[in-house]
Amino acid sequence: MKKIEQSLTELFSRSLSDMFPGSGRVGICTPDEPRDLMLGLYLYSIRPCYDITPQPLIQKGSGFREQAPQFLTLYYLLTAYSKAEDAHKTQEEHNILFRAVETLMNTPVLTERELGFRPGTYVDRLQLRMQDLTPEEMSNIQSYRESPPTLSVGFYVTPVEVSAAAGEAVSGTSSSNIQTSQKPQGKEL
Repeated sequence: MKKIEQSLTELFSRSLSDMFPGSGRVGICTPDEPRDLMLGLYLYSIRPCYDITPQPLIQKGSGFREQAPQFLTLYYLLTAYSKAEDAHKTQEEHNILFRAVETLMNTPVLTERELGFRPGTYVDRLQLRMQDLTPEEMSNIQSYRESPPTLSVGFYVTPVEVSAAAGEAVSGTSSSNIQTSQKPQGKEL
């Protein structure tokens, strides 16, 4: 997950580079603690992805099987933070969020090229989609805050592969209870 968040941060940083001088202006934070960020990504929910349901065990060759991976959907909130004076603060936040939405629309999938790594064994690309959040849902996500909810945009990344446990050797019998007995092979003289 750390690699995905790093790739998302780099994606938004590149797309907003003309608005943000320098680096380190896009990062992971809660909507309540932006630090010096201009655009914050906040992971607010992780849910199973039911679009992909592989068999529980996958046969790997004649004597080995592996537990199939699980897939998740990661839900994020993008929040803009302006350092401008009050008169321009709202306008700058709107501009930042609009550019972030453009980035989401222009990047519907994340492949190895955008991510910098292969997204998984069973998937070769991740979907990046805006999420339609009502004001009530947005308020519930940010309900831990003492101040009113901040203008934000929701999006999700799916299917994120969670690696399976190590495989196991498979034998032809499920259990064995072999007993040997020593019988004399002939008469002693």
